[in-house]
Amino acid sequence: MVQTRFMRWAAVVGDLGSPFYLEERQRDVWNEASAVGFQLMIWLSLAGSTLSLWIGGRPALPYALVMAAVSAVGSVVTIRYARLLGVEPVQPGAHRWVSFRRVAVAGALYLLFLGGLVRAVWSLGTDSVRHGFLIGLPLGLVVMVVGVVLGVRARRAADRAADAGQPGDVPS
Repeated sequence: MVQTRFMRWAAVVGDLGSPFYLEERQRDVWNEASAVGFQLMIWLSLAGSTLSLWIGGRPALPYALVMAAVSAVGSVVTIRYARLLGVEPVQPGAHRWVSFRRVAVAGALYLLFLGGLVRAVWSLGTDSVRHGFLIGLPLGLVVMVVGVVLGVRARRAADRAADAGQPGDVPS
């Protein structure tokens, strides 16, 4: 495995050289505990940033954006690390086990965050900010929806290829 600067950085941040990781059961339990803690931090960051926008309004805007950014960066780093080690976080067919309740709650929280964001930015009061936001928000939403649709279509194609037994079409 090639040790990139990112991988060396990740090893330091994660303290991966610790003797703690030598024992397999400890490592497995710690990995599960870390996954639970990571998911909890994501949910709390999303809920906290949403609540701060609705309760604190415009003054809370920078803090809410920082909370959302920290959660997003943590998620991106986690996915990038796994992929660099040859593990695809979402395997073909994974949508079959995704909890609808989790997706619904996350979707509702994101919509509430977006509503609080619109409310906070709108309260800034200047026409140029409102105008830019009115153009940028729908454009960003369109880009996001197109990205999600393309991602879902690609995942379904990979699932169909995996179900049909065409290993050449599925990333390894």
